[in-house]
Amino acid sequence: MIDGVLGIDVSKNTLDASMSSCNKVRARSFANSPDGWRHLLDWLITQRVRRVHACLESTGRYSLGIACALNEAGHVVSIVNPAQIRDFARTKLGRNKTDGVDASHIREYCELFKPQPWAPPSEAHRRLGELQTIRAGIIAGLTEWKNRKNSGMIDAVAQSLADVTISHFTSQLSAVDEAITQTIDNDSVLRRKRDLLLSISGVGETLAGVVLAELPGPDVLHSSAEVVAYVGLNPRQHQSGTSIDRVTRISKIGNAVLRAALYMPAMSAMRYNPAIVALVARLKSRGRLKPKQIVVAAMRKLLVLCFGVLKTGKPFDPAIAMGC
Repeated sequence: MIDGVLGIDVSKNTLDASMSSCNKVRARSFANSPDGWRHLLDWLITQRVRRVHACLESTGRYSLGIACALNEAGHVVSIVNPAQIRDFARTKLGRNKTDGVDASHIREYCELFKPQPWAPPSEAHRRLGELQTIRAGIIAGLTEWKNRKNSGMIDAVAQSLADVTISHFTSQLSAVDEAITQTIDNDSVLRRKRDLLLSISGVGETLAGVVLAELPGPDVLHSSAEVVAYVGLNPRQHQSGTSIDRVTRISKIGNAVLRAALYMPAMSAMRYNPAIVALVARLKSRGRLKPKQIVVAAMRKLLVLCFGVLKTGKPFDPAIAMGC
């Protein structure tokens, strides 16, 4: 029996919760950490709420921990497409945007639409997500130290220490990449999805691993448009007075990890993937877009192709892709 509804606005460090139970609304913030998850569960107990329907936006690695904690404690959890919450929030006039208000919007959405319960990922999928988080940290460190060394470091001792640090990060990157490969190889579902992604020209092992870790399933994202919006590659519209709307730039409201991972593969796909080659040729012939905008269009197309093979369970077919 459900005796409360909980909306949680998730960020990297904080969980802002809004709960309704017995015609009362309560709000509180918690750390987005194992201790914070336990404190939130304890708070529900002190509020005499035995089982809630908790709703969270899909924010990848940031929302997974609290979602699993709530699920393991016996609560019903729903993971909702952030674009749906944003659209719902636009109907709520007269409210300033704050994290507390965002949590209220999520709770109200949950009360009104009662989204489907979420099923937690497999152990292998969770491990893959954590390994990708570690990999991102290693890449950041490696990039930082390479930039430092190349920025005019002249002291011999400093250069030697920089080389040691770079070598350490490089070794760690190889180790985590091997662990990611083994994790996927040892799980039949992940292995099948990885192979589907690799059937797309331009998609390599690195991008396939990021997509598998970061992209929610069809229970959360139902269409190509939703996937594009989730990653923040949807065009943002500009409107002024009575002027005609024009596309200015992408929204960048979405999964930055996936967005960054798509860039180099899209550059490769612009040369070797027939569907994206045709798209680029068509856009160039119109003469309206800048080179950067064409790259973004290629990233968007590559993302849609990834979603397509995962949704259909069929390998990439250039003939079908060029017709879509």
